Amino acid sequence: MSHRDKVLAIFEKHRFAPGAPYDDGYFLDFLLPDPKKKGALYDSFRGLRRFNAFLDEVQYEFAICFSMEDRDANYSLDRFVDRVKELEKSRRSSLASLKNQMGAGVGVNAIFFANFPLVIIAIFARNNLWAVAVLVVVAAIINAWFVRFSVRARAYHARLLSKIQGAEQRT
Repeated sequence: MSHRDKVLAIFEKHRFAPGAPYDDGYFLDFLLPDPKKKGALYDSFRGLRRFNAFLDEVQYEFAICFSMEDRDANYSLDRFVDRVKELEKSRRSSLASLKNQMGAGVGVNAIFFANFPLVIIAIFARNNLWAVAVLVVVAAIINAWFVRFSVRARAYHARLLSKIQGAEQRT
């Protein structure tokens, strides 16, 4: 199976509407059901979730890691496949990108900014036990979600690192 065929198989797996027509020029946007414009993928949480799942599977399948610039680019299908091939030839580049992502972490600042407004509200609502209880539950849910996200991201990065290093040793 060619690189293009593998990429397209993964693409179809992550699409909202598998088998629907798409434009090769901005195929990533067709992870969404009916993109209205080029770059629509980046304008929705649903699109970004599908995009990240697609990229994660492509990275793992080919033992590569896209840089942050690659993640921001809206490649055509041919350019995307070419980029996959380029990264396969340069495992060091993939390792550098992955180590940068691992070093950056998953955004501890995000949890601070999610909790900060809740703390401020709790201070103002400190005389209302029910309001404080609700805020504590909301904070617990947010923090649990973040911990789950963080653990999953670290596990994925560790698996990808191992796969890239294994592929590098075989070449």
